[in-house]
Amino acid sequence: MMKMKKKLRFLTLALPLLAGAPLFAQEHEMTVDEKLESAAYRAMVEAHDSSLYILESLEENDESDYSWTERQFIHIDPNCVRILEPEPVPDSIYIMRLRALPTIIEMPFNQPVKKAIEFYLMRRRALVERMVSVGFNYYFPIFENALQKYELPSELKYLACIESALRQNAYSPAHAAGLWQFIPATGIMQGLEVNSYIDERYDLYKSTEAACRFLKKLYNKFDDWHLAIAAYNCGPGNIDKAIARSGGHRTFWEIYNYLPQETRAYVPFFIAATYVMTYHCEHGLCGSVTDIPVECDTIMVNRMVHFEQIAHCLRLPLEEIESLNPQYIRDIVPGSSEKTFSITLPANKAIGFLEHQDSIFSYKAETLLPRNGRITEVSTRGRNNEYVRQGGNKGSSGSSASRGRIYTVRKGESLGSIARKHHTTTAKLRSLNKLKSDRIHPGQKLRLP
Repeated sequence: MMKMKKKLRFLTLALPLLAGAPLFAQEHEMTVDEKLESAAYRAMVEAHDSSLYILESLEENDESDYSWTERQFIHIDPNCVRILEPEPVPDSIYIMRLRALPTIIEMPFNQPVKKAIEFYLMRRRALVERMVSVGFNYYFPIFENALQKYELPSELKYLACIESALRQNAYSPAHAAGLWQFIPATGIMQGLEVNSYIDERYDLYKSTEAACRFLKKLYNKFDDWHLAIAAYNCGPGNIDKAIARSGGHRTFWEIYNYLPQETRAYVPFFIAATYVMTYHCEHGLCGSVTDIPVECDTIMVNRMVHFEQIAHCLRLPLEEIESLNPQYIRDIVPGSSEKTFSITLPANKAIGFLEHQDSIFSYKAETLLPRNGRITEVSTRGRNNEYVRQGGNKGSSGSSASRGRIYTVRKGESLGSIARKHHTTTAKLRSLNKLKSDRIHPGQKLRLP
């Protein structure tokens, strides 16, 4: 689903087979001798690439990529002892730990998998710590509930680690969005709403359900989890082509050399993500403690309302409302007499919304809400969503649509929050606007990249 554009050169390593230690993580019906003799097993063992493609989600990100929730409520555990310079790990340890994973999806060990694991452990330690923290404290319980509902393996929750690095507002140059990185067409096919006001690819619950439906369809088509995961990345059509070019083989490792290079890295990174998220403590990686408020309420509204109206009247940070309702890309809930929409608020503020809704709906309504349906008068909070700005025209170019925009700073906003909204970094905003620091003030005009 997400494009990969960087590659890192590694020396090709020959991994010796360990006597008595099968490289498959889970035992099935075949004996070790039968596996060694099978073409699929040999293909898995012999798979290698001289270079490792790096998924876009694994590029180094600054704090502007973090959600408001995790910046406010997730903190590194002060009692955790980090290992700053990790020691090399023998292959036998990787094999033993992969075999011990209680997973339905097979977790083999070979050269591409080892490279992916060591990339996480050696070059992206801070990213792993962040994913461990926000994953286990927030996202994974939600993912697991959906996966259980669709009777899917629970380890598929780690797919979001390689798709978006668990960044709620992730947006790729290929126009893939959200935690599960759907492109608009695929998201709509899976039942998600994408229009000028709403992009449900950013909705935590609805996008997770859509990902489950899509993964179930892919598994039903290929009857192989590695192929289903690969198809999630490059599409089922490319998997069909690779199967045909391989002479009809139907395992990931047998069609490995016929796949796009980015997809060849995708399954190894999934196995690696499962490994590092499970064994982070063994490698001296620290999780975090959380104070995330768990109680929220959902309110249905049948009138159009802007987040700033709610933030002002309920004295809530605008970013908190945005974090709880990322699907409303213009900070507007487009409720009407024909259709109601939900808005999520902290439980202690939901009652206040019901008690003061007349004041909320009337506050600056003439300036904050679009007039006569002219949504161009309302600035999108971005993520550079060209598909939405162009009214769903996938063929339009995003460069001219997003170049040279001017943004007016609103009360309560920071340079970091503006960077997140428009899928850029604070460093780029400082450079573009010749700012000496991150300090900004309401009413200030900023040029956006």
